[in-house]
Amino acid sequence: MKYLFSILFLLVSMNTIAQDFELFKIHSTYYPSQSVSESTTDGEVGFWEWSGQLAIPQLLEKQQLVLIHRLGYTNLRVDTEGIFTNTSSEATKNYHTIIYNLSVIKILNPNWKLLVNISPTLASDFNESLHGDDFLFQASGLLMNTKREKFQYGLGLAYTTRFGRQIVIPMGMIKYNTPKMTLDAFLPNKLSLMFNTHKTFNYGFEAALDGGLFNNNSESQVVNNLINKAGYSRINIGPTVSVKLKDAMKIYLVGGMAVGRRLEFIDTADETFDRTPENGPFIKVGFSFSPKGNNAAAF
Repeated sequence: MKYLFSILFLLVSMNTIAQDFELFKIHSTYYPSQSVSESTTDGEVGFWEWSGQLAIPQLLEKQQLVLIHRLGYTNLRVDTEGIFTNTSSEATKNYHTIIYNLSVIKILNPNWKLLVNISPTLASDFNESLHGDDFLFQASGLLMNTKREKFQYGLGLAYTTRFGRQIVIPMGMIKYNTPKMTLDAFLPNKLSLMFNTHKTFNYGFEAALDGGLFNNNSESQVVNNLINKAGYSRINIGPTVSVKLKDAMKIYLVGGMAVGRRLEFIDTADETFDRTPENGPFIKVGFSFSPKGNNAAAF
């Protein structure tokens, strides 16, 4: 127990990366059905996401190297209704993601740190036994500098499926703290501006990008062809409020608009079928457990 507390103290004191360090978190997000944006399709698509994550920190090399092991699960439910491919249909499809993430934080000197993330991922509808197409690999690297106690920045690269396809993208990170507010920019994943961050009740604004690429084993009623992959992404933008419970626990509520959406199906001949719905509202509720609640190192 003493060893665990020493690790958590180190993570809190690092204060270098763009999000709070969350030992445990769970959240659910609901998206009401919206009309499909493709003009040749008369239908609606809605989503329901929920996910959970557990993290275990590990300290190595005399506090110069930190490992954070994370195991996470996400369920994406896709609800479709309308006329697709000239056939009236109403269906629910579930896609699942099981991800192990290893974060390696190397302290290079008092001002510079290196963060490397390795994320083997299972992403599929899991309607058949596991095989190679269910497996994906994601990774990122970020070099961070602490300019002064209140300001950190970083640059890096990521190989990710957050856009609904596997691509290499640049990353940027800025974190700025004052006694009354915190600015977190971990681009392109997240941008948040929170006020009253050291008090029980805090509020602010956030924009968050997320998505995935899934192996599709079963038939899809929204596309006649034999579908091989499904790609999904969205950017959630809106106000957020949170309440801390007993310092380390927090419940939060986020609402607003889901924009920049994408829902695509790719058949066995690599032809893409767009079933993206129009931009629409969302609501998200969550719970997390974080050491000290604020200003802990995480990714």
